[in-house]
Amino acid sequence: MSNQSRLSKSSVVFRYYLYQATARPGFHYPVYTLFLLWNGLSFAQIGLIATIQSIVVVTSEIPTGYVGDRIGRRNSLVVGAFLMLISNASYLVATDFIGFTFTFVMLSFGGTFVSGSGNAWLYDTLKEHDIEDEFTRIKGRSRAIAQWVSAGSLVAGGFLYSMNRFYPFYAGLVVALLSLVMVFRLPQNRAYDAEESTESETMTIVDAIPVIRDQLTAPSLRSFIVYLALFSGAILTMDMWIQPIAQSSLEASFGPTLEGWGLSEPAIIGLLYAAFTVVSAVMSDYAGDIEDLLGVSRAMFLIPVSIAIMYVFAEFVPLLAFPMFFMMKGGNSVVSPIYQRYINDQVQSVGRATLLSSVAMLRSIAGIPFRVGSGILATWYSTSGAVAILGAVFIVGAVLIFTFAPPVSAEYSSTSTATASD
Repeated sequence: MSNQSRLSKSSVVFRYYLYQATARPGFHYPVYTLFLLWNGLSFAQIGLIATIQSIVVVTSEIPTGYVGDRIGRRNSLVVGAFLMLISNASYLVATDFIGFTFTFVMLSFGGTFVSGSGNAWLYDTLKEHDIEDEFTRIKGRSRAIAQWVSAGSLVAGGFLYSMNRFYPFYAGLVVALLSLVMVFRLPQNRAYDAEESTESETMTIVDAIPVIRDQLTAPSLRSFIVYLALFSGAILTMDMWIQPIAQSSLEASFGPTLEGWGLSEPAIIGLLYAAFTVVSAVMSDYAGDIEDLLGVSRAMFLIPVSIAIMYVFAEFVPLLAFPMFFMMKGGNSVVSPIYQRYINDQVQSVGRATLLSSVAMLRSIAGIPFRVGSGILATWYSTSGAVAILGAVFIVGAVLIFTFAPPVSAEYSSTSTATASD
């Protein structure tokens, strides 16, 4: 009897929620740059590490997705959790550029084992229980749980760092160990059970390339992938400008007040990121409801375009900077489960992780020119001006795509709406 058959629907979903809650501890996130600087790294070296990370992601996504399809999606998640454990542990021993490059390479490499296999595992697991229509709701709820946990760890990380620079990394190591335990409790997909797998359900590396090409260029996905790449590049690139925009806005409006309260810089940054994460958690929990209300097509157009409009307005009304942050974080938390379900609905089970990793790779590649371009624009004008231009580019691109090559067919929107109402 397979492991999957011994677990009820609720048990599988509950275990997935526990895994998601521990998969990405955020204790170090608001302070890792400060920690690198304290260890003697320069801004140039930190930027070089980020570049190396991007190269690792782009070159590893398809191979690790293929590995996930070969060894099993759950096993791929185990590898990813183990690599992230190594990354967390290496913070405690790294002291120079080489050491921290290893830290972040392990983090990125581990993430590529999770990016495609995580969604592939969830969709196929739900399909085995005949509840794949609940993907958006369950994925959104899992993101909400993860973000609520992250919000607490972000706040704790800032204060822990104020007490001792190593405390956030000790906390992260403990949670990473717990995550490894949680991922072992997830069942394998039935296709990878020893008693149920067949040769026809495996795919060679030679087979993988045409599978990726044929499915990504199919009419149901071609325009959608282009639109998703535009969203990832023009909208999500703003994430790299949050800290400088927030810092200047805080100094201009709340600087004296914060100093009077005696809050240290790491604690303030931790609280700010925790606030973003709380909003993301709340919005993610409603992703399924919003999909039911708007449908996939309207949700994928209205939410990103609304974010882009806020980017433009914030350049002319600086006080809109903070609502802009919250709108981007919350909007992305709603859109992500919706587009992940749509892509899963369009592809076959065999090779699912490989294809989803390919989509993640394309999104990473799409972000490169937007990051480079926005950096040049920020140098010429300002960070807020660069973000406003990103927003304008997205609005124009979104209108053109939805007018001439709609990413989501009317038939799919009607079908998904009918299914949700049944």
